[in-house]
Amino acid sequence: MPVPKQPIPHLGSRLQTLVGPVLLVILAVGAQLARASEPPRRIPLEDLGYEPLSTQFLLAGASMLTVDYVDQTHLLITFHVRRLMHRLPDDPPEDQDRNVDAVLYDLPSARILARTSWRLHDHGQYLWNIGDGRFLLRVRDTLTVFAPLANLDSGTPFREHPFLNTKNRRMAQILISPDDSLITVETVKREPLAASQKPPLSGFAPPSEPEPTTEVQMNFYRIPEPRNAADDVRPRYAGVAHTNTTGSIPTLDAGYLDVIDEGDGRHWAFDFDAYSGKKKELAEFDSTCRPAPFFVSRSEFIAFGCHGGSNRQILGGFNMGGEEVWQQNLFNDYVSPTLAFAPARGRFVLSRVMVHTAAGPTPLAAPEQIGAQTIVVYQTSSGRQLLRAECSPVEPAGQNFALSPDGSSVATVHNDAIEIYKLPEPNAAESADMKLALASAPADTGDLVHFSESQQSLAASETRSDSLESPNRVDSLAQSSQAPGEAPAQAGDSGATAANAAIGDPPPDQPRPRPTLYTLPDDPPHPEQNQPPPHDQPK
Repeated sequence: MPVPKQPIPHLGSRLQTLVGPVLLVILAVGAQLARASEPPRRIPLEDLGYEPLSTQFLLAGASMLTVDYVDQTHLLITFHVRRLMHRLPDDPPEDQDRNVDAVLYDLPSARILARTSWRLHDHGQYLWNIGDGRFLLRVRDTLTVFAPLANLDSGTPFREHPFLNTKNRRMAQILISPDDSLITVETVKREPLAASQKPPLSGFAPPSEPEPTTEVQMNFYRIPEPRNAADDVRPRYAGVAHTNTTGSIPTLDAGYLDVIDEGDGRHWAFDFDAYSGKKKELAEFDSTCRPAPFFVSRSEFIAFGCHGGSNRQILGGFNMGGEEVWQQNLFNDYVSPTLAFAPARGRFVLSRVMVHTAAGPTPLAAPEQIGAQTIVVYQTSSGRQLLRAECSPVEPAGQNFALSPDGSSVATVHNDAIEIYKLPEPNAAESADMKLALASAPADTGDLVHFSESQQSLAASETRSDSLESPNRVDSLAQSSQAPGEAPAQAGDSGATAANAAIGDPPPDQPRPRPTLYTLPDDPPHPEQNQPPPHDQPK
């Protein structure tokens, strides 16, 4: 299933002088093989009513143009349009109202099936794909859900159902797990702008730009599978936590990844901490900075790390069986990396905005800094690069590309058109690896989401957690998630905080075994290896 692009902290990279010429040749050959073997199908955006967008807003992180798969044969395309708007009598002075058109497009017939227009009040992200043909729409601090294809025959394809809204807090970031099972809504205290202040470019934190604050509330909701595609989504309250900055703790509905410093700041390990209290030790990872892991499916994750500095130029692939199965180098300086997922086919996409000079964590404002926005489609189990392409105009918000739910194609915005690339089928080894990885996927036990104290700082332990409401919230939670003698927690219970003690087993007395890095099929076997390497990814 495709998932909205998950935020990643700003990263940078430089070509390392330690990389040998052999590795450079391997990667160069791999890049050529990864390019599309046939021309993509092109859908001119002009035919949809699209007009060129402002570079100023795009480079500042504004969400101006999106493309998503509804299913394998239908796209949802949204974009900013210039159109007169009626004046609203109570419109806040800091609002930046705009019109956005949404188009439901049928790929086989090349026809527009339906369209609508939304009035938004800022330039932040407004659309998230939550799988099964359903989408979240944000207008200010209210979320609604709609299913355009499922409701097409009813004559109201863009009919919205209530999902979540806030009272006295502002939505700062929304994260959705790769398998569409868990949504994290991060909110901050809403503070009015002083009369002398200029309105912010966006009333919503850009996806790659953590918002500096000391009181962030994270509300978690499980997203149940619909009985049929037209069902409105009824989110189920799954917990609340607090931290001191917006960001991303890699979470599933069953648990989360914990990063363990093995003592010297260069050797790290990953643990999977289930909300039920169980802990599972995973692979180790060498990095000169703290690794940044991200789930790409229920059973696989990737991690960004550093090699000899603080630039995240290492990318590793891991499974929940405790193995690091591949590792690659990332080259060139870049910012605003974003991800898209197709767990059903064991694939993900990494987008990076290349820059000519090393850039800090601030939004880019100078076009001369920008090189290109590149995407690479990876087979997660092997690290094989299936496709390398470019997006234009460059959009740091990262919503100008998408993977189909079955992982068979990828859509990119390029040169005022949407280009559709077909992707190759997984090979036999990759298909077998996907089955093995799926067997190690953790099961959801229904426990409330909570983290160890090492995962967050309690900057707002007294903040009430009843500011986020769901019109369909479930007030009775699983009793197994309650401590003995505790009253059942309610959605919006002000006593539910993140002040939880560390969970799971104590640290092991002996260091865990080192992970194995696989090699290319043509590489000579290591003297200690009796079997050929099982994967075909770069070292």
